[in-house]
Amino acid sequence: MVNIKDVRISNSRFTAKPPGMVAVFVGGTSGIGQGTLKQLAKYATAPKVYVVGRSKSSAAPLLRELESMNAKGAFIFMETEISLIRNVDTVCREIRQNEKKVDLIFLSSGFLSLQGRQETSEGIDTYSSVSYYARLRVVYDLLPLLSASVHPRVVAVLAGGKERAIDINNLELRNGYTAIKAVNTATTQTTLAFEELAKSYPMITFCHVYPGFVDTGALNRFMGTFKGIWAVPATLATWTVIPVLNMFGRTAEEAGEWCLFVATSARYPPAEPNDPEELGVVLPNGVPIAKSSVSDGKCNGVYRLDNYGESVQNECDGILAGYRSDEVGKTIWDETLAVWETALKRGEGES
Repeated sequence: MVNIKDVRISNSRFTAKPPGMVAVFVGGTSGIGQGTLKQLAKYATAPKVYVVGRSKSSAAPLLRELESMNAKGAFIFMETEISLIRNVDTVCREIRQNEKKVDLIFLSSGFLSLQGRQETSEGIDTYSSVSYYARLRVVYDLLPLLSASVHPRVVAVLAGGKERAIDINNLELRNGYTAIKAVNTATTQTTLAFEELAKSYPMITFCHVYPGFVDTGALNRFMGTFKGIWAVPATLATWTVIPVLNMFGRTAEEAGEWCLFVATSARYPPAEPNDPEELGVVLPNGVPIAKSSVSDGKCNGVYRLDNYGESVQNECDGILAGYRSDEVGKTIWDETLAVWETALKRGEGES
């Protein structure tokens, strides 16, 4: 396990890296994404960061803070509803027009609800879109720019190492929807889709991170959505259970330190780097290279990471090994492409 001292040493070394890093943050206006973004602003030299979120006015204080932390940096807010695939395409098209490369994509967008399946106007379950389909579309749209980076990296904050068996015939969760099924499906899809992408883009590092419990304020906001007979229990939980949980959790700032380490450290190399001499921030003494997701002695450039940046090697009781043997990753990727195509056609009809 990497300790926080080594994480901070590594992050401080990021200052010495060449200027001009280009990053895209989806979900950077709150919680873990915001914590990571602030750490990047603290240490990066003249970065250019695209921050994708719903409200530019709400993000204005954050942008001013980032600019004060890094006067040479450029922090560009892109206002959109990221759950819609057509909106993702619009945002990424603008980035492609303005940039020749992207070094980092950081994905931490989230959605909490107990109201069952809620579809976007494009026909995708909102949780599934925010946690998987829209996130992967950002990666897909920016693959050419990632490929042009010296050491490109994708970091998705969800539940790496917590993959579970999923219904391959019900990936869109149109039957028997539950919140647990939605979380498990998005988690397993993320890892297998990353492994599939890494086969075609071995120069890119893909990290799927489980951050542990982090006090982001999301639970408080979630409890505030309960109405009727559930309002009183939710209020009690807000004043009793959640404060206790927060005592044992990380702050968003500390989670941001760990996530910046994952996003920049040479500990997580790609399968076939564009430049073998430039894999990221040099490792502190005693910190080894991490093990990638396929434990066959070779690096596939995909990492399932716990809240300490450590590779999870549990294989989830053989579930992932079985899925790989059955080429479920390809099935998931083909289905993802089909969902996007259907969503965009439906979106055209709505516009």
